[in-house]
Amino acid sequence: MIYSKTCEYALRALAYLASRKQGSYVMAAEISRETKVPEPYIAKIFQGLAKTGLLQSRRGPAGGFALKKSPDKISLYEVVQAVDDTAAFGDCIMGLDECSPDRACPLHAVWSRAKCKMLARLKGTTVLQLDRLLVKRRYRGSQRAKLSASFKRFSMGTQQRRTTR
Repeated sequence: MIYSKTCEYALRALAYLASRKQGSYVMAAEISRETKVPEPYIAKIFQGLAKTGLLQSRRGPAGGFALKKSPDKISLYEVVQAVDDTAAFGDCIMGLDECSPDRACPLHAVWSRAKCKMLARLKGTTVLQLDRLLVKRRYRGSQRAKLSASFKRFSMGTQQRRTTR
């Protein structure tokens, strides 16, 4: 994995915030429920993101967390950098202490090209774009769930009719 589970959770939660009205505060419990990320984990991640300036927080009944900037102005790279520190992208993919163009590991050339493409993609993709991609997936998933539930009801009805004959 290129980034941590904490970073994955941060991306999911920030994408959810991007779906909300700009400047509206959302409680950690709601974010947890909608993203399937444990609430204590969200609170911890978001405290750190508030310190980096990506989020703002407010206490109280109308409190919660809100994006500090417009979601179309926050790149995924900024999030990864805030959570995981992108310096790790400079490390050798094989875990060697010394790896450079002069003393390259067997995967150096492949990793260098892949890393450049990945970093460009992270820098060029915003939290808002990520949310839009996830909404499409959530929609398809919810449709599948509805179809599955309908099929289950249909199957059970058919079985009941068979047993009563």
